[in-house]
Amino acid sequence: MEPTHILCHYGEIGTKGKNRRQFERKLKDNMKAGLKAACPGSYVEIRTVRGRIVIELTEIGKESLDSMKEVLRNTFGLVYFAPATRLEPQKEVLEEAALELVSTLPGESFRITTRRSDQNIPLSTQKTNEEIGAAVVEKLGRKVNLTQPDVNCHIDLVADSAFVYAHRIDGYGGLPVGMGGKVLSMISGGIDSPVATWQMMKRGAFVSYLHFHSVPYTSDASIKKVRNVIKIFQKHQLRATLFLAELAPIQEEVIEKCHERYRIILYRRFMFRIAEALARQEEAHAVITGESLGQVASQTIENMETIEAVTSMPILRPLVGMDKQEIVNKSRVIGTYDISIIPDEDCCAYFLPKHPATKATAKQLEEAEKSLDVQALVEGTLDSLQREVIES
Repeated sequence: MEPTHILCHYGEIGTKGKNRRQFERKLKDNMKAGLKAACPGSYVEIRTVRGRIVIELTEIGKESLDSMKEVLRNTFGLVYFAPATRLEPQKEVLEEAALELVSTLPGESFRITTRRSDQNIPLSTQKTNEEIGAAVVEKLGRKVNLTQPDVNCHIDLVADSAFVYAHRIDGYGGLPVGMGGKVLSMISGGIDSPVATWQMMKRGAFVSYLHFHSVPYTSDASIKKVRNVIKIFQKHQLRATLFLAELAPIQEEVIEKCHERYRIILYRRFMFRIAEALARQEEAHAVITGESLGQVASQTIENMETIEAVTSMPILRPLVGMDKQEIVNKSRVIGTYDISIIPDEDCCAYFLPKHPATKATAKQLEEAEKSLDVQALVEGTLDSLQREVIES
């Protein structure tokens, strides 16, 4: 059967209270934007019906179904969706459709799975399952298997329509991008920060990016990697802003005037100050980092406290309780791993100390910073920021 619609299901959005409609509207807006960019003219309308989002396909949509599936699979907020055929909710019509669907798919066993959007729909789900299932057994000779069927014929009764389909496609779930507020991601060329960014995007955050580099002391490889990661994330958020910050002038001052054991922590305190100032300029409400507790010297709980002491803005660390292998596995799933492992030179690795402090205190760092013009260094970096808009 040729699909006429795509039936989309959300999860967490359905638990929202008075602002549920706002979440639904944002999800539909994101779906429309993604479909317009990837396959324009693919739908007649997208509407909410009884807790489902229904996309009515055009002829273009039917021909570009694979492209539409890719867009919807990467639209945060959707738990699953299914290309389906819309029919009249009458027993004879549904029986004929089920027979056609089951007969065209391979396998010996089947089940009929009927759902209805509300109790006011007159058709009984149990009775529909039994009667249509009996017809399939009688006319096609297929066996019923309720636990592991070769073919699962779904019949969704929604308002005054019935939608019949066999295959559901999983989405990522989460919340629509933009509903979680605006945030700034401190993104590096490594594995961790892209995963942290993806996790927050899935929670509905609209993300801008800040990347620190040490050019000319290092190559620009990390900048290229970050741009490529952001392009991957355009599947979820079509438009983003990237800020490139020169850390080298700060590093020169720190290396010349401060004890080497505090070097990395001083770098990080400057990075957090700059990130907070930029976030406030951009009207973002939090900063994302890819830190994981205990992974490197600067990520001990004591050093995290000391570094974060220079900020008053929320610092989001979605990976803080994950180990490295869990983060690597996630990076493979989201498609950033192959980019992240391309060799580059991390800005914080510039003149890395042999024995970095692992339990530095804020008092020790404040003392070390007395030899630096902190405000001038922060303002100088902010003034020299490069801004790039990356969009589909």
